[in-house]
Amino acid sequence: HGADLSGKDLRETDLRGANLRGARLIAADLRGLSLELSDLAGADLRDADVRGADLSRALFLTRPQMQAVRRDATTKLPR
Repeated sequence: HGADLSGKDLRETDLRGANLRGARLIAADLRGLSLELSDLAGADLRDADVRGADLSRALFLTRPQMQAVRRDATTKLPR
């Protein structure tokens, strides 16, 4: 089990390369962050706010995770 970061404002946190495997990030505020090389295997991203965030190089990000987040046109997703 990973860390419980549900509902946390993480906008000032450097999460590049972070081990977020299995973390609970439900409704967490990740706006504008780079998650480059962050391990998101099994992370619960339901309703996480990733508007303006860069998830393009996040590790183990799945389609269901991408569909569960709140994003906008400025969110960078893996190709």
